[in-house]
Amino acid sequence: MVADEVSLYNLALNAVGKRDNLTATTDKDRGAEVCNLWYPVVRDSILSAAPWPSARAIKRLAVLTENTDGADWETGAPEPGYTYAYAVPSDMLHPRFLSTYERFIITSYGSGNRALMANTQNAILTYTSRQIAVGSFEDSLALALVYGLAAHICMPLAGKPQRASYLVQQANALIAQAQADAGNFDDAQIESLPDWITARGYTNPQTIRYFYPNGNLLGMPNV
Repeated sequence: MVADEVSLYNLALNAVGKRDNLTATTDKDRGAEVCNLWYPVVRDSILSAAPWPSARAIKRLAVLTENTDGADWETGAPEPGYTYAYAVPSDMLHPRFLSTYERFIITSYGSGNRALMANTQNAILTYTSRQIAVGSFEDSLALALVYGLAAHICMPLAGKPQRASYLVQQANALIAQAQADAGNFDDAQIESLPDWITARGYTNPQTIRYFYPNGNLLGMPNV
């Protein structure tokens, strides 16, 4: 649908009522200036909001530190309740799930860095990367970016709060649909033990698969 950033910018400008098209993102033009200001923010927010297939990435994580059995907690160790602290991928916008589907948290670590805390050994993380290749975006993602960008440039360029509100709603509808589609796609059958077996002390196999919460929908631009 959208081949590059300038095409996406032009669709967003058209959505707010601008007729003149840009020839490049570097054009000396107010529209290009405002699009360049807002696009990285809107792109990262929308990518984080749903597990878009075009931004999916998988990586084995590097251990930062681990708790030693029986040792008292010390500064720099994983948070209490977790065994391992892992470095997050440098291109990660939003985590999705571990290959084991075990619970984890993302928290600050060291000098303002982020870390993933988990009890999973040799953790492999599926996450949303900072995908910048517009031509690889699926149509729904590209359209959500068009609407989202248009919502944020609408007031500086056109001064139309009602139009900005409508554009945010359109972007969020596409994001919500992507979230729902991702949830419906995971149709794996999970077995559980009958109650009469668990009553004898046997444990269920893992029946809960943990997915990190999606990012937020777009908020209304400051109008």
